[in-house]
Amino acid sequence: MSLTHRSLFPLVPQADPAQEARQLHTEGGLVPVRLPGDVAAWAAVDHTTAQLVLGHPDLTKDAAYWPDLASGRVPDHWELIAVIRGAGMLHAGGDDHRRLRKLASSAFTRAPIAALEGRITEIAGQLLDDLAAADPREPVDLRDRFAYRLPVRVICEVLGVPDTAVSGLRDAFERLVTPQEDGAEDIRVAQAEIHRSLTALIATKRAAPGDDLTSALIQARDDGDRLSEEELVETLFLILIAGHETTLNLISSAVHALLEHPEKLAHVREAARGGSGGGTCPYAHGGGRGVRTDAGADDGSADTDAEADDTGVKADDTGVKADDMDTGMDTDIADPDDGIWTALVDETLRFSSPVRHALMRYAVEDVDIAGVRVARGEPVLAGLFAAGRDPGRHTEPDVFDPARPTRRDHLAFGHGAHYCLGARLARLEARIALAALFTRYPDLEAAGTPERLASISVQGVRALPVRLNAGRPRG
Repeated sequence: MSLTHRSLFPLVPQADPAQEARQLHTEGGLVPVRLPGDVAAWAAVDHTTAQLVLGHPDLTKDAAYWPDLASGRVPDHWELIAVIRGAGMLHAGGDDHRRLRKLASSAFTRAPIAALEGRITEIAGQLLDDLAAADPREPVDLRDRFAYRLPVRVICEVLGVPDTAVSGLRDAFERLVTPQEDGAEDIRVAQAEIHRSLTALIATKRAAPGDDLTSALIQARDDGDRLSEEELVETLFLILIAGHETTLNLISSAVHALLEHPEKLAHVREAARGGSGGGTCPYAHGGGRGVRTDAGADDGSADTDAEADDTGVKADDTGVKADDMDTGMDTDIADPDDGIWTALVDETLRFSSPVRHALMRYAVEDVDIAGVRVARGEPVLAGLFAAGRDPGRHTEPDVFDPARPTRRDHLAFGHGAHYCLGARLARLEARIALAALFTRYPDLEAAGTPERLASISVQGVRALPVRLNAGRPRG
């Protein structure tokens, strides 16, 4: 039975993701859904099915395989059109994807990310210093003032974006992720502004190369590595997204979850006041050793030469060594004690995935998924938030518990060849940010109920009002 003859579960941007996940789990592993604009699709909502969809060889991200788009049934003004179209690695497959991924991934492997640790710590400290100037009686939007600014500054430095352009890019990305009433138009305008900024950046770096990733990618293109000008812009665009969007929502969601779970917040405050992420931590050394992780490795790190289960792709299939894939699970970078900050990051990724639904894959031929026939050309989503709340995978999945042994068993960074390019960076930034925040301001408290982002693709809060209680700053 095709999608057009099925009852469709509505995916509503304003819906509570947790409630939506519970409802979807009662419908099965692969659920027919209705997207905004009355567009039909399939959604994989349990862990096993979502993982299968993310790595399935007969599903592609190339929208040319979607007949509803080619026929015009899905119009050019559809609010999600900008998310599913593009020339970069996000939408590429096969050899094109391997080529683009190999060029971009060099900056996100273990050594370059580890080298950023000191600078990330420095930027986090500067931003927290800036917060100290706020009136302690007034709420501070921690999302805007800290969770957003930290990863944006870091990734802009990696790319060599001049300070004068950072603010404009940041504003455009905010409109891209959280469009207002005319969502499709907001997204198109924001994308156009970002592309203009990136085109200008490319011109600047071509004229005066620097020690940055943009200059390196330009050199690769100019050396004949078959990277077109459009692909160069799209690759920079994706790196900017991968380098800040996940981290922004990860940090915000971690703080939000703690503020809603006082007993967990007490553990964090105790660790922060003790100046340690390990010794007094009830979570230390749990949840990552001897269990299946999101990286697929028992020891928290991926194999370097063998098959990389974290990506679902062998090194031979990508042209990139498994060590160069973006597992983000390197214990030599992320909290070697496996202490409270790493535990908090892991459980937040499971409990509150920064990606609600991964858009969009298309069947290149009729395929069976979880006992359901998906016809050629039908679109399939991966419900990453719902997969993290899978009751078949986690005991009491709606409980936020950084001590749970399955906290790393999630798909928040995806799976397969399109595993999140910025996963390793996101984990490191979040761990540093949370440790710095609660060490400096262990007594921060909620100052209102955060408004949820209205999106079916990303998940988080639009603002995170807190009181820092800055009369007792630490650190």
